[in-house]
Amino acid sequence: MRREEIELLEKPYGDALSNEVNFFDKIIGASLPSANKLAKEILNDLDHTTFGVRWWSVLPTQERILIGDYLYQCCNGIELNLAEAKLHYFEWLDAREQRNNQIADGIVIDRHGVRFKHPTSQSAKDDLPERTEKLHLGGFFRAIGSSLDCLGAMIVGVLGLKMSLRRADLRASQKALREISLSNDIGIQLQLRFFQFLQDLEKAVGPDDWLEWTSQCRNMLVHRGRRSSSFDVVPKENLLFDARGRIIPRATSKMHLARYPDRSEIEALVRTKATWLNEDAESTLDGVFLSCQKFEERTCEELCSIWDSRRKNPSLIEQPLQQWNAKIQSTSFRGYITSAQPFTSDTLTVNPSFRHRILAAAVDDAHRGLWNGTQWAQ
Repeated sequence: MRREEIELLEKPYGDALSNEVNFFDKIIGASLPSANKLAKEILNDLDHTTFGVRWWSVLPTQERILIGDYLYQCCNGIELNLAEAKLHYFEWLDAREQRNNQIADGIVIDRHGVRFKHPTSQSAKDDLPERTEKLHLGGFFRAIGSSLDCLGAMIVGVLGLKMSLRRADLRASQKALREISLSNDIGIQLQLRFFQFLQDLEKAVGPDDWLEWTSQCRNMLVHRGRRSSSFDVVPKENLLFDARGRIIPRATSKMHLARYPDRSEIEALVRTKATWLNEDAESTLDGVFLSCQKFEERTCEELCSIWDSRRKNPSLIEQPLQQWNAKIQSTSFRGYITSAQPFTSDTLTVNPSFRHRILAAAVDDAHRGLWNGTQWAQ
């Protein structure tokens, strides 16, 4: 990382440590207080006696356990992935700075005039900054997408949408909300109001289509063929002078991200020559992160309110049974070293929240019999 980010990480936590805040995430600017609050509310509603979310009495016990605990997992995943995106951003900045230092003296003045000549790599080490820059660009969008997908799962769970929670993501949750028909039912009206809130919020926290572009860019980097990197070599703003007071020309570069991520490179060129965003990628990544953070914080605030309303009036929206099933993709993979020492959950050292989840899920030795003969025990 650059010195600026190292100094940020070296700030002491001080005496304000508590379980209410993930201080690492707060230090790096990736905290989501409302997501932490929502996770705590869900955890507190997991019951050791009735098991699962105590006020979901209409659900069978096993589904009540599985849906409630997975919801808690997803809620924690929102901030966790957002923080990973910020760390990828920090490392991307560092890799970019290293690469720009490599090309700084690449401006050549000769009889042909002033031109840029990219330094020749002498070893793999010379190519590492460019490769690392691409690595963390992909990591940034992967983490942003995962954070938003966890938010989508929270929308499905907290709003009680009739769809699979295991496979939920933000786009699927939006589609499910869009397909809800107007009704006199107050639970459905609450869902429709939330959908309108979500649409208004998306427009308020970023430029047009920022969320769709971010999703497409994530899919491009994670699932599609890699597109070429686009750089603009420009003079450095900080000038150096030689002994005679003349400017020493030095170079730096700007990266430009794809304007149309869902198109292949040729498809983009067919449409227009301006296939990249005009702004430097640093501005784009910084903007995407801040828009995502605002979007998630405000959405989780609203979800906290809805969760509380449902707790006070469980009949407002009944948690759908179809949110969970046993359609699990099994695997026979057992690792590469078959003689490795067995590692099981017979004895675990865990934090208090995980202990609470184990007891509320009836997977401790005293209550595991609850799962005997069920489809999940197969």
